[in-house]
Amino acid sequence: MPPTTDERQLLDEVRDLLAATVEDLTVEEIGPDSSLQDDLGVDSLARLELVAAIEDRWQIEVPQEQAERLTTVRQIAAHLAEAVAAPTGGTA
Repeated sequence: MPPTTDERQLLDEVRDLLAATVEDLTVEEIGPDSSLQDDLGVDSLARLELVAAIEDRWQIEVPQEQAERLTTVRQIAAHLAEAVAAPTGGTA
């Protein structure tokens, strides 16, 4: 099933953020099913920077255990779709 417009937009935003956050990485190199570590060479430091950028961009918190399970661009986008649609409690 092809992604919806919202899913495609979220994937594009994650790809743009990855390219802006990870040195020597371009949007063209990043596919929806690209593995952060195996395909894109994202190391542990770059992953921390990416998580911080995601938290800042979408104003959410990504627990470390959850971040470690997000290994592809599509998984990150799916997590964001859930987190943004149903934010957890907290103060605004």
